[in-house]
Amino acid sequence: MNFLWIFIFAIIITAIALIATLLLTKDSDAAYSGNKSISDQVWIYLASIPVLAIFAWIYWLVKN
Repeated sequence: MNFLWIFIFAIIITAIALIATLLLTKDSDAAYSGNKSISDQVWIYLASIPVLAIFAWIYWLVKN
């Protein structure tokens, strides 16, 4: 059950980080593509979820 809470916590932190990053990185450059940037960042954050889950799983194994 603890692993589930750690996983949920990791998802919440990742979502907050994504939103904060998107809000803080608004740029007014003429060559800037907001849609492309958002798409790239979403993939980066989604890819980080399994990495965080693996770290949480290793922590859970070590702790138990």
